[in-house]
Amino acid sequence: MRGRKNEMYDVKLKDPYMDKTNYEDPTICPTCKLIYHNKRWFWDEKYYNELMEDRNKVHFKECPACRKIRDHYPLGIVRFSLDGLRPDEYENLKRRIENEAEYEMKRNPLARIMNRHEEDGYYIVETTTETLAKKIAKAVEKTFHGKLSYSFSDGQKFLRIEWSRNSEA
Repeated sequence: MRGRKNEMYDVKLKDPYMDKTNYEDPTICPTCKLIYHNKRWFWDEKYYNELMEDRNKVHFKECPACRKIRDHYPLGIVRFSLDGLRPDEYENLKRRIENEAEYEMKRNPLARIMNRHEEDGYYIVETTTETLAKKIAKAVEKTFHGKLSYSFSDGQKFLRIEWSRNSEA
């Protein structure tokens, strides 16, 4: 049995929340107002208002991202070591993380930060997608340098990343 690699996956693992057969066209997420139409999720205020004019023609169901957040089911966790970071660098690190998440969410509205908190000398970010976790980690590495360590889960779609300026990651 072969394990997963850092950059490319040998096996396409399914996200259990992404079953498109669960959604009828059009569907609106009542939590975040995302629209499911033509097999994709997107934000469009004008189209949302149009759909809301005739509620009988639209379905309402939580999108996969909101369901993951509600169920606390992250697909990515990034732990940033705070060891050696000055307070201004820590604030810049958090800002860099939020900027990257905002940028990625424009491309994929299902990619979101679920939770962020500080614990035992780490700033921990939980994401709804593996891709967002990886992009956040790479953005921080590019800005602050340091070392990234990837840990893939066998048999399920989950990625854990550790970042440190030291070689301890």
